Amino acid sequence: MMMLRYKYINLLAAQLLLSFISPLFSSTAYARSVIDLAITVVFFTAIVVVSSTRKHFIIGMILMVPTLILTWGIKLYDVENLEFISLIGSVIFFCYIATLILIDTLKAKMVTMDTIAAGICVYLFFGNICGFIYAIVGRIDPDAFSIPAATASYLGDNIGDISSAMYFSFVTLTTLGYGDITPINEVARSLAFLEAAMGQIYLTVLIASLVGIHISTSDRGEKS
Repeated sequence: MMMLRYKYINLLAAQLLLSFISPLFSSTAYARSVIDLAITVVFFTAIVVVSSTRKHFIIGMILMVPTLILTWGIKLYDVENLEFISLIGSVIFFCYIATLILIDTLKAKMVTMDTIAAGICVYLFFGNICGFIYAIVGRIDPDAFSIPAATASYLGDNIGDISSAMYFSFVTLTTLGYGDITPINEVARSLAFLEAAMGQIYLTVLIASLVGIHISTSDRGEKS
């Protein structure tokens, strides 16, 4: 019951764990296993978020179970196509969960810590989704991104690696733009532009929406 009451705070904690672990273990031999474990924690925490509605729970499980099987199955069967499909499955699952959370946030009648956490969760999901897509693009076209030798020493020479893709995604989302990874082909450049623009637009709309809800709630309280 406590976990359901603070479901978005718990999900935010899981996402922050993923964001912290991804660069921390990127240069280690067991990086992928650690990152996959953190992603799995996010998956299961996200399922708890949608478990209050039977339909959403069933759809979430249908999307999650095959994706996790593929994600961990890669450890046993080193097949390129399996990882490619698991990345696509992760994109679909995260898009589904993020959409449900965004709708729930916009329908909120009062601003609480959990509401704020929900809004941040959507923002982080957007970064995760773009990270998965960058990894997909990097696997389709290994030359889609330019990575200098100095950067490749700790990020690898291909953004098809999920930790590198996540790093580039959040650097782009927050408009830091370090320049250590540069999108080269048209799809990569367009996605990077879209992520940077939508990330800033989302924050503006989210803040305006939450402030509006707070003002509306305060006015109702004063009138009563």
